[in-house]
Amino acid sequence: MTYSTKELRLQRRMAYLISPHETTENSVISPNEYSDGLAFFLAPTGFPIPPNSAGPFLGLFNDSRVDGGPRNRIVMVEFDTYSNKEFDPQELHVGINNNSIRSIVHSHWDIISHSGNTTNVVVTYNSTSKNLSVFWSFAGDPISVDKKSPSLSYQINLAQVLPEAVAIGISASYGGAGERHIINSWGFTSDLDAVRPPSTNSPVKWAHYKIYRLFTFITAPLASLMLIVSAGSCLFMIKMRKKCEHCALTDLEKEIRALPLKFSYQELVEATSSFSQDRRLGQGGSCHVYKGLVNSLDRQVAVKRIFMESKHSEKVFINEVKILSRAIHRNLVQFIGWCQEKGEFLLVYEYMPNGSLDNHLFGTRKVLPWDVRYRIALGLASALNYLHEDLEQCVLHRDIKAANILLDTDFNTKLGDFGVSNPRFRTQTTDVVGTYGYLAPEYFNGRKATRESDMFSFGVVVLEITCGRRTYQDGEFHVPLYKWVWQLYLVGNMLEAVDQTLDSSFDRKEMECLMMVGLWCVHPDPRRRPKAGQVIRFLQLEVPVPELSPAAYEAPTFYQPSAPRIDSSSSFSSSQEIVHVKQDETSVPKPHSSTLSLGWRRTNLGVSEMVPHARSFYSQ
Repeated sequence: MTYSTKELRLQRRMAYLISPHETTENSVISPNEYSDGLAFFLAPTGFPIPPNSAGPFLGLFNDSRVDGGPRNRIVMVEFDTYSNKEFDPQELHVGINNNSIRSIVHSHWDIISHSGNTTNVVVTYNSTSKNLSVFWSFAGDPISVDKKSPSLSYQINLAQVLPEAVAIGISASYGGAGERHIINSWGFTSDLDAVRPPSTNSPVKWAHYKIYRLFTFITAPLASLMLIVSAGSCLFMIKMRKKCEHCALTDLEKEIRALPLKFSYQELVEATSSFSQDRRLGQGGSCHVYKGLVNSLDRQVAVKRIFMESKHSEKVFINEVKILSRAIHRNLVQFIGWCQEKGEFLLVYEYMPNGSLDNHLFGTRKVLPWDVRYRIALGLASALNYLHEDLEQCVLHRDIKAANILLDTDFNTKLGDFGVSNPRFRTQTTDVVGTYGYLAPEYFNGRKATRESDMFSFGVVVLEITCGRRTYQDGEFHVPLYKWVWQLYLVGNMLEAVDQTLDSSFDRKEMECLMMVGLWCVHPDPRRRPKAGQVIRFLQLEVPVPELSPAAYEAPTFYQPSAPRIDSSSSFSSSQEIVHVKQDETSVPKPHSSTLSLGWRRTNLGVSEMVPHARSFYSQ
């Protein structure tokens, strides 16, 4: 929503002399509701609100006008309440922006500690020194311009950036979460003379002036009415959203079983030494995880502290509590309890002393022997079979990756992080969430998560276990791991991809079985991927894994209705699938080579949790 009522003649005609200006604002930002923020701006008169300018764009920019340069002709002071990593520094801040959504200069703004308190802001511009300055204070304290109050300055010649006639105002927007701004008062002062009507000696100019006045009398009430209706609609939507969230939290205790404990906030503060840095185990896209000791249980735990600034903090919290309070399995991380107090969202799990699988495969932890790796893959398949088939309502994990596979004292598989998991409802379409490199193509393109998309992610993890390589190397456009293994399979040399740290200390039959299972699970046609129960029978060597057709990965699309599929009995009736590949090559480029075509390109999915190879929550 944009509020602008003042028109300013920034430059005197002909002389182009800029006058000193000062604007003051007295406002409140409601506690526990953080979206994107608000901005004081100067823009050309009649500046239209760009389409798709909600969320991080504050109602003034959009994707096509992020860095528009001089054509934007906007100067603004932004008060950011959510850090968007595409444009913002890694802190909530006050920033001065020149023709861009990115701040030229910025300073930390501790709005979280003062949420709900009155904030005073003064923005000044000196035409002689060409200095634009911002001063602010909290809790109603008076503003001091002698550097006692927090401040920010930037030297800019407004005459070179803005046109003669500009509009001034305040703009705000919200994205996935609501945020309420209460502007108690604001004012603007300048030494410029008011715009006078034209002389009556000029009939033409006087006629134009009368038309202008008539137009103003008609449009001003209409604009005011539209503004009131828009503001009312926004407030209604925010209230409804808050009501729904309040109901969700109120009903949470009724819906979960009695088994998970409800901890007090103080108890978890003491358990983690006030969430100290030396207790932090890791960080994800929406949370920090700390090691703790709960004295009442005499037990070590892992405490997940969900970021309050996250747009989806309540949704992640409620989702994980509801799912894990009902899902109890030997290969799922044990959910101990939760806390929702003082605006904090905290989840408590069993502590995993051996960290996560990715730290062993790609990090500095001890190399896992083959029998442990094979058992981890079997345990992961067992966890998925439980989620997909054994629960009363199928649960789709949607973010299966090595970083979310935790290992207990005996290196048993414990699948964790259910913040983006989703109970399956018919054929619903959802936002794409997950981690780049593990997403099934049809899920990425069609935005519909399925059991098959979970199995694709499982297949990627299986190949990482056997090869000791990430599906993509960090920061590069590499060939996907599964395509490299597939090329080796075609030339009959699949075992060349085996992790060299194993030093041939593995069971050849088990290795070939696991690699073939991985290739089947990442099949381009989702209907032909095996179910988790079938994978278990394959890995237990109860039934052989069929060979793949050489044309399996050459399909023009990711879905072929006419193609035969794996039947429920795990037997492959189609003789076309039983193919012996003729070896006509002796080597295949490794994943970092650029000689093979890429399956996908990296895409910014707009999800904070969608960070390639995120660190484990539970690793020491």
